[in-house]
Amino acid sequence: MLSWPLLGSLRLCLERRPPLVCFCLCLISLATAFAAFATYIQSHEVRDPDVSQNWNLFLESLSHHSFCADNRTWGGPTALVPTSGTTPTSPSPPPDLSVLVGLTFDLPGGNRANATRLALMLTGHQLGLEGADAQQPIHLVAVTPWPLSPTTWGSCLSLMGPPVLMPQTSRVPPHCIVGDLDAQLQEKPVSCYQPHYQPDPTLDSMLTLDDRRLCSHRLLLAAVTVLSLCAMLLCTAGLCLPPAWDARGRL
Repeated sequence: MLSWPLLGSLRLCLERRPPLVCFCLCLISLATAFAAFATYIQSHEVRDPDVSQNWNLFLESLSHHSFCADNRTWGGPTALVPTSGTTPTSPSPPPDLSVLVGLTFDLPGGNRANATRLALMLTGHQLGLEGADAQQPIHLVAVTPWPLSPTTWGSCLSLMGPPVLMPQTSRVPPHCIVGDLDAQLQEKPVSCYQPHYQPDPTLDSMLTLDDRRLCSHRLLLAAVTVLSLCAMLLCTAGLCLPPAWDARGRL
């Protein structure tokens, strides 16, 4: 039968040609890696590489800039809330977005300090963004400290700027609303503080289930293709390549 000469010739090729064996082992290792990653991606969340700006990256960029005491040029989240018997003041432009984030500041008094308004204005270029819209300004007002949970503190951050400069992701921090904080403004108008931020895994942009299934399917196809290439190479070596001869002309 043809199978026995083929297996014998293949065995001799593997014994006498170490480079061929090493190359086939590399192909098998690559196929195993593809299959392992395909299995992993089906059962674990994977960050979306197509999202260049998510909330974690945005807040990490803010942590490299200093917030200063709010001069009230923009009302932000602390705009006055009219009550019965009072005359409404001229309202400030409402913020585009107010979210509760994990930005913390080293304020006098720590977490026991009164809620403090801190403001910052910068451009998209300062946040590492590119394009023509990155030259436009973003106004931010942070009210801190703000309870994130019974044991952790953060800030209520309001943003006003072009939508293209804001993180465009499905995972958004929880919204927050602040009322009148006139009595809790910083006494020193020149006080500036640099925030600290620890990335929140819940704000990362992840691939959807359908995208993960598609990636897993393509990785499995790649693994099968690599294994098929390895098998074809071995069969070709066993059929076409003559075994090596020693100095006496014997196999």
